[in-house]
Amino acid sequence: MKQISKNAMLILAFVATTAMFAQMKPMDGSKMAMSKYSFSETVDLLKGAIEQQNLMVVYELDGQKMLKMAGKNVGGMKQLFFFHPAYMAKVMEANEMAGIVIPFKIIVMEKKGMVMVRYFMPSTVLKSYKGTETIASELDGKVTKIIAEATK
Repeated sequence: MKQISKNAMLILAFVATTAMFAQMKPMDGSKMAMSKYSFSETVDLLKGAIEQQNLMVVYELDGQKMLKMAGKNVGGMKQLFFFHPAYMAKVMEANEMAGIVIPFKIIVMEKKGMVMVRYFMPSTVLKSYKGTETIASELDGKVTKIIAEATK
């Protein structure tokens, strides 16, 4: 009986661990990175890194504040919408239908003292639009540098 209990506990631990990691790995093609910095430091580092890559934060949405208005209390949550008019022109020249996926966004979330950054690579967002491969690749490099700056 003792052996069955140990096996059952091992199975439950495996299932719980697998479920936890499945929740942490997005199934929608987005990527996640953990930040060693505080929530506000991470947001500030991302904004600075966006500017260093000659892009602009075009809007900052306070998700925590929005959810509080709906009666839900969560840790810090901000979405940074970013792009640049010059890159918008390049995307539109490559395939004007791709304009719907611009600007790109990054979400920063804080939960239980941990800070997570979630985002889509431009190539993932633009892959449905023929002709955007070159500009998507260029923008992938910029986003990689942006994320690295805040999660290194």
